[in-house]
Amino acid sequence: MVTVGWIPQIIRGYKTKSLSDVSYYLMILISTGSVLWIFYGIEINDKIIVGVNIAILIFNLTLLCMKIRYSRK
Repeated sequence: MVTVGWIPQIIRGYKTKSLSDVSYYLMILISTGSVLWIFYGIEINDKIIVGVNIAILIFNLTLLCMKIRYSRK
């Protein structure tokens, strides 16, 4: 559930063209955490940990790109 929890925020941001209520710090911390979990999953050879955190990282980076793009307008 945590992995797909980003989807409503992505949809809302796309519709409103605004992510001003989402913190850059939160996105950076979550991205950093996901990268560390990916490395850990690779180290212990756990495909589920790697896959879930790749998905979280993709969703989070999508939000970050949207925030940067929409804040320029």
